[in-house]
Amino acid sequence: MSPISKTVTLAAIALALGAPTTSAGSPLPKKYGQLTDEASLSFALPTRAAFRAQFTDNTDFKFDLDGSTATTGNGGGSAQTLSAAQLPSLTGEKVAMVKLVLEPCGINLPHVHPRATEILFVVDAAAEGVLTAFVEENGGRTIENTIVTGEAAFFPKGLTHVQVNMGCTLATMIAALGSDDFGVQTITTTALEGLAGAEGLGEGLAAALGISQDQLAVLIGGFPDGPAIGAAECRQRCGLP
Repeated sequence: MSPISKTVTLAAIALALGAPTTSAGSPLPKKYGQLTDEASLSFALPTRAAFRAQFTDNTDFKFDLDGSTATTGNGGGSAQTLSAAQLPSLTGEKVAMVKLVLEPCGINLPHVHPRATEILFVVDAAAEGVLTAFVEENGGRTIENTIVTGEAAFFPKGLTHVQVNMGCTLATMIAALGSDDFGVQTITTTALEGLAGAEGLGEGLAAALGISQDQLAVLIGGFPDGPAIGAAECRQRCGLP
């Protein structure tokens, strides 16, 4: 590879992209880490073809999603991600995907993708389907749908949304996202926990929720990681502990 200006090592790509923290999948594949002493990438090239030419191995353009590291959360399911953080050749292509598997009654906690609209397709689920919802801006409505095998729902960029497996068998889904760096912010474990831990904000957050700071600490400490196990009513119906 010819010397080029304004380079950034492959090892720094994940940091530069800001890899998501939940429902977000695995770190850079090992082979990219092995390249850091031999090569560097430039994002200051005149064409996309020139950018792609930096990846000399055809396998740099494919990814083993099923074989990738999964985010497993609190026992309610798993998420495996294909974004630029996992496949650097995808950088700038404005597309990514996630394989989401929810256990019976499992819930993908309320979250936001700040840089992408999402389309969620149900590959396989029980007849009860997957309950989905997103919340509009202040003053708007909540859009709620149940989607079954072969159906899809979409969630607009930046709006809080959630998915719940209402069935007693695994639900497998594929999400397509309109950014190679879509990002994830989980409302409970990231947004509320982050605000509660910020200096001087805990008291205000507790007041906003109408509880004491001690109660806020208990609440924050009890939040599960996602995907999480579902409601007791669903679990009882499915004969789960």
